[in-house]
Amino acid sequence: MTSMDWATALDRLFDQPNDPEARTWLEGAVAAGTGTPGQRRAYDLLVAGQDVIELLDALPEAVAQAVAKAGADRLTISPAPGEWSASQLIHHLADNEAVNAVRIRSILTEDTPTIFGYDSDPWSRFYGVEPWEHALERLRCARRNTVALARSLSAEEMDRRGVLSYRGAESLRVLLAVLAGHDRDHLNQLESTLTATR
Repeated sequence: MTSMDWATALDRLFDQPNDPEARTWLEGAVAAGTGTPGQRRAYDLLVAGQDVIELLDALPEAVAQAVAKAGADRLTISPAPGEWSASQLIHHLADNEAVNAVRIRSILTEDTPTIFGYDSDPWSRFYGVEPWEHALERLRCARRNTVALARSLSAEEMDRRGVLSYRGAESLRVLLAVLAGHDRDHLNQLESTLTATR
């Protein structure tokens, strides 16, 4: 079997979603509990034939719809001690988009750059700086730019790589798939949080 890791296996699924070697490796990795939640969700999305850029494009509206259905009074309620409220999740998604905007540009303009990781929990101390509505608007604007940039790239540009401290080297298209997976996990969490705080 070819030497495999998460980034290599996910890359292969872009070209061939039914690649048996990549699928076998990934199924074993998921069963073993390895990889980040975003990587595991990216695997699900690619196997299902989902369009990563379309998923990225859809996130802000999906967040806005979930919030509109719930009502603003529930957004600051935490479902349990130590768990983020819906408002905090929106701030996190906006912050994460800002981080990934820098990662994407670094990959596109530098030769295999080191891409910084960050611990999102300490960043929550800044969530009170702006209302959640402003964080959602930040997410909308930044994601609109990310999607426009992604749609403008050639296959060769999507193949460019960066090295993330906790995931290793991966192509830009895999980074985008993991970002879409991260979105999906937090959108599910947002919906669950809003349901739990009824």
